Amino acid sequence: MDLYLYVKLLRPYQWIKNLLLFAPLFFSGEITFEAVIHVLYGILCFCIASSLGYIVNDWIDHINDSNHPHKKDRPIAAGSISIKKAFILWLILFFLLLFMLIAILPPVLFLIYIFLYLILSILYSIYFRNIIILDLFIISFGFVLRVLAGGSITGIEVSRWLFMSVFFLSMIISIAKRKSELLVLKEDALYHRKNLMKYRQDDLSKMLWIMAGISLVVYTIYCIDKKNDLIYSVIPATYGVLRFCVLAEQGKTLDPIGLFFRDVQLIIVTIIFLVFLSIKIYFS
Repeated sequence: MDLYLYVKLLRPYQWIKNLLLFAPLFFSGEITFEAVIHVLYGILCFCIASSLGYIVNDWIDHINDSNHPHKKDRPIAAGSISIKKAFILWLILFFLLLFMLIAILPPVLFLIYIFLYLILSILYSIYFRNIIILDLFIISFGFVLRVLAGGSITGIEVSRWLFMSVFFLSMIISIAKRKSELLVLKEDALYHRKNLMKYRQDDLSKMLWIMAGISLVVYTIYCIDKKNDLIYSVIPATYGVLRFCVLAEQGKTLDPIGLFFRDVQLIIVTIIFLVFLSIKIYFS
């Protein structure tokens, strides 16, 4: 039971975000066994780094989380794991990450990206999350850092189109989460996060749809630039983005990552999108 609680504290289901390290290699069309091993190593490092950030976040937020309809069951907020034990786990993971980075020395750029990610995630929990708009940018930059790290560890240059596509898509996810928090928590939002009440539903809706439009335009330009019929992937991409935005307007994106495993339409359109890209990049 204790082991389950410690694993829960690490939020392993959130590690799926770290698959973004595969993006540069996947879109390059030059997948090799050696490159995959490098990316898997990078993903493992980022899984540890992201869990370090989650522990800090849960520790700082444990009082506010206890008033949240979903986050109240987190180990520290529920009192299942003490702050002292959580700190010990944090130290173990931190030194494990250092050992991995020293034992298999990755490129300097990768080291810069992973430590920048770790620093930003901690600073976000401590300060940046209290500043509206900036909090969205910091979260989105965390996604972008994963892509840049994936490129650096494989020696693949991240295209400007991939960079911008990931940034705007992550902005959609960040805005959608804020919107759902306001819809679900309502007047209790103030007790959960100080800056939530500084956002207005109408403003978040406008930002959400603007980011959706920009992300699709950027991705469309990227597909045209590739000149290998990737343009047709814009169709499932558009459906997926619009579907996600509609769910956000309904307040169903409190856990955006979990939503991708619960919503049948998102699952189907994501599979279609990835299968189509794989065929066009590697078999045409």
